[in-house]
Formats: sequence, C-alpha cells, structure tokens
Amino acid sequence: MKLNFIKLILGYFLIIFFLPKYSNAKAIVFEEIVCEIKINEKNKTMFFLDVADTSEKRNYGLMNRESITPNSGMLFIWKNSQKRTFWMKNTNFDLDLFFLDKEGQVIEIHKKAKAFSEDIIYSKIKAMFVLELGANQHQIKKGDKLNCGYLNL
Repeated sequence: MKLNFIKLILGYFLIIFFLPKYSNAKAIVFEEIVCEIKINEKNKTMFFLDVADTSEKRNYGLMNRESITPNSGMLFIWKNSQKRTFWMKNTNFDLDLFFLDKEGQVIEIHKKAKAFSEDIIYSKIKAMFVLELGANQHQIKKGDKLNCGYLNL
C-alpha cells in the first residue's frame, strides 16, 4: 500500500513538472508547393516540395522522415545568395542536393549525400535556393531551371 502511494506521488510530480515542458512543443509544419523543372529545355518534371523558409525549418529539413517519394523533396529558401552548408544528420535516406541561383537555375550539384552522415556539404558557389531530392532519381543537370509560380522562379 505504501509503495503504491509513493508511485502515485511520483507520477503526480512528473506530470506537474515535466508535462507542461513538452505539451507546448510545436510540430514543424511545412507548406507544400508544386514546382516543375525543365530538364535539358525539353522535358518538364513536376515536384511536390516542402518549403523550408525559416531558420527552424531549414535546420530541421528532412530529418527523421522514414522515406521520400520519387517526385517529392524539400526546397530551402533564403532571402539572399550565400555559400550554403548542409549535413545529413538524422536523415534516413541518401539525397541529391541542387544549388540554385536567384532565378532558380541549377548552378551546382552534390550527388548522393549519404544518410546519417555528419560530414559538412559545402557549396562552392553562392546560392539562394537548395533543392533536395532522393538520390539518383532524376537527371537534373547544371543549367536546368526550377519553376515555382509563387516564388517567381
């Protein structure tokens, strides 16, 4: 009886002091947009992209997702062009990273970033956008252009 009372008090203590800390935690919600990429100025491929346009969303990225479908990914957006850095910590699948200029043109590509790697991926060129897609799923090349209506790309 005394042991049950102690468990009850301990449980009450945990609820009172620790639950509020976690109940206010917000899930990160990404807006999804539909974009197309003109590949070799001929073929167009449609993509369903989550938008990472805040530092919180950019820091979280595609971490902790179980999988990615072939025509989905994430578009990272900044207000200016700078050299960009990425890593794959807590990312469960390999990715291709496409660095884009302010017009949405692919200017640099990093193929097959390894899942869970903490190696830093550096862009050599200043980019305003970065597109992450599943590794080796698309034939996107430098010079191809991303077109997303509301971004004026």
